[in-house]
Amino acid sequence: MSSTDVFLGIADAAYWVFQNTLEPIGEFFWMAVLILGFASFFYWMYRQWQFNKIAESDPNQLK
Repeated sequence: MSSTDVFLGIADAAYWVFQNTLEPIGEFFWMAVLILGFASFFYWMYRQWQFNKIAESDPNQLK
């Protein structure tokens, strides 16, 4: 068994995984990840806005 056989086996396994898992999922998974990412970003910005508002109203903050 040479290294070529090992690398071709890895390539065949990767190709099988792609055909049997990623192709049937289609675009749904990636769209869900994108939507979740945007929602998380907007939530993070909202929380940051709240924290900044609290920090501005507290005179005992180190700046």
